[in-house]
Amino acid sequence: MMILHMQLICFVNVLLWIQITGKSYYVTKSGKDSNAGTTEATAWFTIQKAANSATPGSTVYIGAGIYYEAVTVNVQGNAIDGPITFTNLTPNKIPVISGKQTTIASPDGTLNVIYIQDKSYLRFINLELTELKAVECSGVRIVGSGTNIELRNLHIYNIRGGDESGGAMGITVYNNNQKTSRRQLIIDNCTLHDCDPAWSEALTLNGNIEQFQVTNNRVYNMNNIGIDFIAGENWLSGLGTRSGLCANNTVWNIHSVYDSSAAGIYVDGASNITLEGNEVHHSDMGIEVGAENKGQVATKMLVRSNYLHHNDKFGLAFGGYDSQRGRVTNSLFISNRLEQNDMMHTGGGEISISFASDNTVLRNIVKPNDQNIILLANQDGGLNNQFDYQIYYPNGQGATQEKLIFYWGNTECDGLRAFQQNSKQEMHAQTNAVKRAFGIKGFFPRKFYF
Repeated sequence: MMILHMQLICFVNVLLWIQITGKSYYVTKSGKDSNAGTTEATAWFTIQKAANSATPGSTVYIGAGIYYEAVTVNVQGNAIDGPITFTNLTPNKIPVISGKQTTIASPDGTLNVIYIQDKSYLRFINLELTELKAVECSGVRIVGSGTNIELRNLHIYNIRGGDESGGAMGITVYNNNQKTSRRQLIIDNCTLHDCDPAWSEALTLNGNIEQFQVTNNRVYNMNNIGIDFIAGENWLSGLGTRSGLCANNTVWNIHSVYDSSAAGIYVDGASNITLEGNEVHHSDMGIEVGAENKGQVATKMLVRSNYLHHNDKFGLAFGGYDSQRGRVTNSLFISNRLEQNDMMHTGGGEISISFASDNTVLRNIVKPNDQNIILLANQDGGLNNQFDYQIYYPNGQGATQEKLIFYWGNTECDGLRAFQQNSKQEMHAQTNAVKRAFGIKGFFPRKFYF
């Protein structure tokens, strides 16, 4: 099997617009929507007024205070004049948009603090979104095709009320337009916490979405999956999420309320995505690359330099849902750090593989818990993958490679040498070679893209 070499797929975004002629608009708690909105003295009163009126290339400055409204964005920028930017007026004073009094549904029938449909060239920066309650709702919901939308420095929390028929989510991006993608999307340096996304996800991209960057975000205290990239769901049939970057995010305290199997970061059938420099800890699971839907293949994934530790079950898992649904192929899992996962002692260990083939697991550093279980590879679908050059750190005073346990199909291999002999894998693996690496949080340098 050849080791898959993949390059990070990058895209060029023209994001630094020089707004020499772009207008400025103002929204304040003392304004009136009948005003011109072009100065602080003539400010509008609602953000919705700005979302109906702002012109391409303009900036909407929102004053401090709490705005009780649900905003549907009916304007957009363009490639010539630049995006429309919604941001705070006063430095260090973040305006709050509260959905507490929201009763009017967005055009798709759901409740949302900010709703965007088939729009392009928009930027939302330094805003706080909170206090929304419904069976299906979002802090930000982006629907349909378009390009160049940025969500930066948003604080989204207390989105509640989700259940099996929906979910109260932080950020949702959906596109069922199979002819035109949603592309060049940036979600950066946002904080999402204390929402009820079950049975959905806290931050999710689903459908015909490509060329995206989800970076430097913090996601925590959620009752289902933290960050999710999806393809193959029936209601968004055809093209799925693909060709993007998920990097330098920190995700923790992610626990499913219905099956205790929520990954901090999850790929469900999506393809050609780089997951790099993320940290996931104290959740049901760390990173999972899977495919739940029949006929869907998650492929060409690059999972690199992530730190996965102290999760209840696996640190890293990949493979299709079952023999009839989904598969993971031609992906590379390299230079990740796994430490003290399977805190619940389920016996699953650090790495789990189900229905997957032609994948490479290479140069990862693994420090198991006191059970010393490294690998659980499914007999029917998990054996046709390549493992090599891992560095293992057996748990326990004076522990050696003989303490490590590998479940290779129906065979329990006690010790690294036994695993090598039975599987013909890991012929260059090492143990006890990197004692200084563990416990140093910055062992893998984080790379910033902005």
